[in-house]
Formats: sequence, structure tokens, C-alpha cells
Amino acid sequence: MVRVSRLAVQGLPRGLAPPLPPERGRLEASQDGETWEKVPSVTEITGLLNKKLHEWAVRQVVDYLRGELVPGLVLGPEDVDRILDGAAKAHRKASQRAAGQGTDFHAWAEAYLKGQRPPFPEEEPLRGMALALADWWDGNGGEALRSEEAVFHPEHRYAGRVDLVARLGGRVVVVDLKTSPRAYPEHLLQVGAYALALRAEGVAVEGGFVLALREGLSLQEVPLEEAGEAFLGLLAVHRFLEGLKGS
Repeated sequence: MVRVSRLAVQGLPRGLAPPLPPERGRLEASQDGETWEKVPSVTEITGLLNKKLHEWAVRQVVDYLRGELVPGLVLGPEDVDRILDGAAKAHRKASQRAAGQGTDFHAWAEAYLKGQRPPFPEEEPLRGMALALADWWDGNGGEALRSEEAVFHPEHRYAGRVDLVARLGGRVVVVDLKTSPRAYPEHLLQVGAYALALRAEGVAVEGGFVLALREGLSLQEVPLEEAGEAFLGLLAVHRFLEGLKGS
């Protein structure tokens, strides 16, 4: 049995370990609960892809300045300093808001998919995303097999946290929930990586999906074989770069 955590929490069987925090950086994995090793996370590896975050950051600055600068506004030196300081921090605050919303949504989704039927969030965009997920899940007769559980590939030595393993339409599938408006390439590679790790555990994964919920429901089916192969290529790049750090 493989256990994965951020801290070496030993002696706890799968499903009883404390919840993993958002999957970033390195995790620790153990197959016997005694010997632990640091392994890269799935999102650390897919983070090598160019996500054009600089363009997103520029948009956050522009949006902030639009809210601060109006025609005819007279600015003193202190006003200028305040606005410039706010503009410099705009992307960071936007990222923190998005991360908080993602954490809240995943907590709600985990409870709902397990049949606990938590109350729907009151605030947007969380409420709209929750309603869209519930409508899709109930309409397709989904059966949750695993939710928010760690996975580890014993051969390729990486770990991650899979949002959902479910039975849909008679197939066992991996579903990655995203609070973004659409699926991005790194999301498809993440699903491919989770499927590889689950198959290594003996789970007969037959399909994969990315479910993006920010602007209504957008369902992207993942070609698992191609996505898994692409992920392993990116893993090789990651190991090469890590090797350069130690040389």
C-alpha cells in the first residue's frame, strides 16, 4: 500500500491520512509507512509548461488601474504611490482570491460527490459552479469511487492528488475539476498522469475528463494514452533540469 503526504504521517492507512494541501512542489511517498522519499508532484511537473502567466498578470494590473484612474482625477504624490503599490500587488491578490475560491469549491465538491449533499454556496462564482457540477453529476448518474485522494507511481516516482475517480456510463474514469473557464494543456497532462498512477495500482481506468466550471460547464475528454505519454516526456525534462541543479 502506498501512502503519500506532505508530511511523513506514518501508520495511517489510505483514506485516513490528513487531507493534502493544494498540490504544489514536492510530496513525500512511502510504500511501507516507514521509509519515505521526496518525489515531484504532478503539478510541479506540468508547471514546466509555458502558461503565459505574465499576460494574465498584466491584465490584472490593467483592470486594477481602470478602477483607480478616472478622467479628470487629480493625483498627489501620495495617491500616485498608493496606486503604483496597488498595481504592483494586483496580480498577487488576484491569485490569492482564485486559490481561495478553488479550495472552497473543491471542499464543497468533495462533500457533494460523496453524497453528503452540503448546502450550495451563496456567493458567485462558487454557486454557479456548484450548480453546474451538481446538474452534470446527477444527470449522468455518477458514482464516486475515490475523491481527493493521493496517488503515487512506483516506477516513475511521482505523486499527486486526484480530484475524482468515478464510474460514469459503465466506465471507470478520472475527472479533474477546474475553476478555470476552460481546460488548458497542462490539465490534460495531469489527468494522464493520474490515470497512469491509478493503473499502476491496478485500477482499470478507461477514460478521463477535465471539467472546467468558471463560465458554465465545459467538458473536455482526455486522450489518456497520448496525455500519459506526453506527461512522461515532461517528467524526463523535469529530471534533466533537476540534475543540472546538482551538477
